[in-house]
Amino acid sequence: MSHIQTSPETPPQMTQHAMLVIWGLFARRIGLVEAIEAVKLKQKKRNHTPQTKVLEFLVAIVGGLAHLQDISRSAHPLDQDQLVAEAWGQDAWADYSGVSRTLSQLTAEEVTDLAAAVDSISQPFIDREVALALDQAGEIVYDADLTVVQFPARAAAIQIRPLDTWAIRLSWVIKPRWSVCIVRRMVVCG
Repeated sequence: MSHIQTSPETPPQMTQHAMLVIWGLFARRIGLVEAIEAVKLKQKKRNHTPQTKVLEFLVAIVGGLAHLQDISRSAHPLDQDQLVAEAWGQDAWADYSGVSRTLSQLTAEEVTDLAAAVDSISQPFIDREVALALDQAGEIVYDADLTVVQFPARAAAIQIRPLDTWAIRLSWVIKPRWSVCIVRRMVVCG
């Protein structure tokens, strides 16, 4: 029997960002990409929409890129990964410099609108997990240390005790029908 090819064989595409492909497909499935693309951003479009560049920034964060320029200058540049772009519903990605310009030109209102779009997609997931945790354990304990803030040397001159660092420890205990917020201040002297 002879082998009859009915469609052209395409070589498999490779990516160094496989998890971003999966996350992109998931983001499209839950409507995150559509929500970001629906936000009105008053910037011109050349090769890429400003929404694509905002989305690319989100993908870079999700991908763990430490610096914006890593989008284009890392060992495996994100902006050259067509599989990731397609998974996130984009034709292609922009160079990091275009992403940077777009981000720097966003207005406070546009940032608020983008945050609201992301919240509209993520909040139902959070609500569901909170409800499940409350059903199972009867309470939720949220405990986080905020970033340590370094005081400048001149702090003593403006009536602040000479502290090297300080941190706020915030703990929330959420129980059905009531919540308690406990804020403790932890001061570290130098």
